[in-house]
Amino acid sequence: MPIFDPDTLAKWTSGDWKSSPESSMKGFSIDSRKLKTGDIFVAINAERDGHDYLHDAKQNGAVAGLVNKVRLDIDLPQLLVKDSYKAFHDIASSHRHRFKGTVVGITGSCGKTSTKDALAILLGENETLYTEGNFNNHLGVPLTLLRIDGKNHSKCVVEAGINEIGEMKILSKMISPDIVIVTLIAPSHLEGLKNLETIASEKADLFLKSDRDSTVIFPEECLKYNEFNSYFKESKNVILLREGKPKGDIKSKESYYSIWTETNKIGSPSLLRLWRHGFPSVSISLPNLSRGMGRNIALAVLAACEAGVSVQEISDRLPRFRPSALRGKCFQGRGRSYFLDCYNANPASMVDSIEFFKSKFPCTPKLYVLAGMEELGGNEKIFHVELGRKIIGEKDDVFILLGKKASWISEGLLENGIREDQIIVLMEMRDATPIVEDFKGSVLFKGSRSYELENLLPGWAVEENKEGEKSKC
Repeated sequence: MPIFDPDTLAKWTSGDWKSSPESSMKGFSIDSRKLKTGDIFVAINAERDGHDYLHDAKQNGAVAGLVNKVRLDIDLPQLLVKDSYKAFHDIASSHRHRFKGTVVGITGSCGKTSTKDALAILLGENETLYTEGNFNNHLGVPLTLLRIDGKNHSKCVVEAGINEIGEMKILSKMISPDIVIVTLIAPSHLEGLKNLETIASEKADLFLKSDRDSTVIFPEECLKYNEFNSYFKESKNVILLREGKPKGDIKSKESYYSIWTETNKIGSPSLLRLWRHGFPSVSISLPNLSRGMGRNIALAVLAACEAGVSVQEISDRLPRFRPSALRGKCFQGRGRSYFLDCYNANPASMVDSIEFFKSKFPCTPKLYVLAGMEELGGNEKIFHVELGRKIIGEKDDVFILLGKKASWISEGLLENGIREDQIIVLMEMRDATPIVEDFKGSVLFKGSRSYELENLLPGWAVEENKEGEKSKC
């Protein structure tokens, strides 16, 4: 673990110690309940004043506090700064710039976590630090960066998420990525980010506002936005990922990929084929994944190649990748199959998940348990109706729409030929339980995190085995 020197921290923050720590400082925490012995407690003024928890922090093992007002009644070394929030960012940025290894920043409207998880495996988990959980915002990113230990880490993968204008500029300065992956630009967090053009502009700030000349990797769909199109034309350090097999010579800033799935095999194994400029094509086996997740894997493979990982190492490591909790997990029980993909939802991820669900379970009746998509702004109803129009149902399919926002999906479903008797609108999640438990077939759970759809998964359902066996049809 990294060790932080009092004099260095004072220099980085232009702060003043009110008594110096006697013990080694080994990390940082913004939560007095979760800090570890040796941590510095960062007192931030947010919904609550962090300075009110300095005593609790000391009791729980903090060796010092980062503060913008000193509490003389607490026997705890305190580094006094003008703004503890800004000082926290300054420390994270300075610590990152001391790191000599490779830092990869990942952003996008969806798929950030799966891409991060895959890339961490490809880079070598024993030597790679990566974002844990959902620590991807203005507080989570500095906590991630401050865990970098130059003695044990040669690479770092940082997930960068935003929901307000201007946030990415702050994250970019801290992360200063050597490599940037942008997974997708799609409607998400529109309450704060307004529209797709603003989303694209803000996401692009991860490389445009960085103080490093990053190698930037993004899919072809991003070219419709000015910042990405201009960067692709003007920068040499960019790799554009196109779907499909190249028809001729591959240009210097382009790569291509395709994913082939062998059906009628246990687990439906897939093969990723990747073509890069100046390199022979490669084929790598991987689990059966959705189209969107497959594209994200291809982006991760490109980033690993740029970071110096060999094709042999990638081929050996990639098959170990599995989606993390609530992000595309398959369960089985009592002859039925369940696909749980409810960590979050926006229009792009909903379509991707639904299409994958249909392809994975082609020969069984299907129950779609769909909840609303949050943070879509003033046009949220339009997005829900459009989603319904994109769903191609079958005569035995059943749709449970949970909540007011999901109920709007019914308009699009009806326009697309789904019968009224196939649609069940419910306002209470508990009312869906008997329908889910009685349904004989395959069940999809998809919706925004606030709905906690995983609570509808029957108690008898168990996760698919590691080989990915699924029900036969």
